[in-house]
Amino acid sequence: MLGKNEMPIAFPLAAALKKLDLLYALLDTEDHCTLIQKCPNLEVLETRNVIGDRGLEVLARSCKRLKRLRIERGAVEQGMEDEDGVVSQRGLMALAQGCLELEYLAVYVSDITNASLEYIGTHSKNLNDFRLVLLDREETITDLPLDNGVRALLRGCQKLRRFALYLRPGGLTDLGLSYVGRYSQNVRWMLLGYVGESDAGLLEFSKGCLSLQNLELRGCCFSEGALAVAVMQLTALRYLWVQGYRGSQTGRDLLAMTRPYWNIELIPPRRVNVLDPNGEAAVAEHPAHILAYYSLAGPRTDFPNTVIPLYPESLINA
Repeated sequence: MLGKNEMPIAFPLAAALKKLDLLYALLDTEDHCTLIQKCPNLEVLETRNVIGDRGLEVLARSCKRLKRLRIERGAVEQGMEDEDGVVSQRGLMALAQGCLELEYLAVYVSDITNASLEYIGTHSKNLNDFRLVLLDREETITDLPLDNGVRALLRGCQKLRRFALYLRPGGLTDLGLSYVGRYSQNVRWMLLGYVGESDAGLLEFSKGCLSLQNLELRGCCFSEGALAVAVMQLTALRYLWVQGYRGSQTGRDLLAMTRPYWNIELIPPRRVNVLDPNGEAAVAEHPAHILAYYSLAGPRTDFPNTVIPLYPESLINA
């Protein structure tokens, strides 16, 4: 495992490195800066958000050939990392301006602004896979909702095929969700978390996304009826997973999306008795799930007890 003491071993080879995996390295922000500036030919970097904004600024200045960047959530969230180790709009803006060949960006951020997303849309023309998660580390985020920034990013990054945006309530309004649908013509896989305000936003979203095949929704406010209508409007859709929505015990409204070879599986919301960290009895709330997908083999027969397969006959007597 690479730590501060072992890092000098890599220095003689650093200029030749094209890929660097620091996900499990014991390096702080300053160590990242020291190592990265010695790697001018780096094309792939995987690390944790301990790299910080300062590390991204060094990356933008030093690694002009960077194509793939993955920044995972690190122990900084438990206060175990360098205080500098947070990624925000500052680092993203530097990255967008400095690494023009970037094709893949997956990042956990502590703060974000519309302007930083606009920078990505303006400069990252080769981006085909973009994934951003907004952490709950900061009580207040500088600039929400992100409607205009998301619109600028999607309009500017015409090569996008995969898109993930996991925010917090208020991060994207219904208007912003409609922008996602309108400007994601070529996106085939999408994950959206805590976006939109009502069913109206989902329905506007589903009028676009002409190439969307896989859709994952988490922590959404949408009803089963609106989800069913949206699925029928997303004509290229082959797979849907929804976790947390305005669910029911029967899923009757989901039957509106019934079609040949389309399997629908429902896990209703439930409460489970568990033990808390102190060993005391507690109740855990499990949100509803929907899984729907095409299959030539027909409905599955190996469901666990928590799953209800949905097809017209299953609810005749419900």
